[in-house]
Amino acid sequence: MSARTWAAAPGMRAALVALAAAAAVAGWTLIGAFRVDPIPDPPAMRLAGLETAGGRTPRPRVDVGAVVDNDLFAADRSAPAARYRMPGEADANDAPAAQPEKPLLLGTVVATDRRSFATVQLGGGRPTLVRVGDKIGEWAVRAIERGKIVLVTATGARADVTVPKPGS
Repeated sequence: MSARTWAAAPGMRAALVALAAAAAVAGWTLIGAFRVDPIPDPPAMRLAGLETAGGRTPRPRVDVGAVVDNDLFAADRSAPAARYRMPGEADANDAPAAQPEKPLLLGTVVATDRRSFATVQLGGGRPTLVRVGDKIGEWAVRAIERGKIVLVTATGARADVTVPKPGS
């Protein structure tokens, strides 16, 4: 079979047209792969200092010269009105926060495979089954032991609640 008779067949003509179209698409894709768009200029750089790293406002500057010039042992020197506190330290004048109402422990079931639970009742509500990690009111259950549960609040207050003795 010669090339002329082979190309004259209608199916072969369609195959040759498809081959030419595939070669054109491959060439166009290859040219697009090597074409590089210009890189845009980066935004202006902002240097972060230690003042802006924490996201807080900077502390007011202390006049060290004035502090040094004051006589430490002067007779008219007096204590400041408020005691210095470290950041995060509670103020002694603040009234302690009242603890939320503790639930009443009705009973516990202790299992060896960490599936222990306790029955508690908060106020006049209905009894509820809780496991370690569950919340009852503002309290979270930290541990369950035989006849006792350990509760904590979000503020860190801790309470040990025991089953009341019958008749008390």
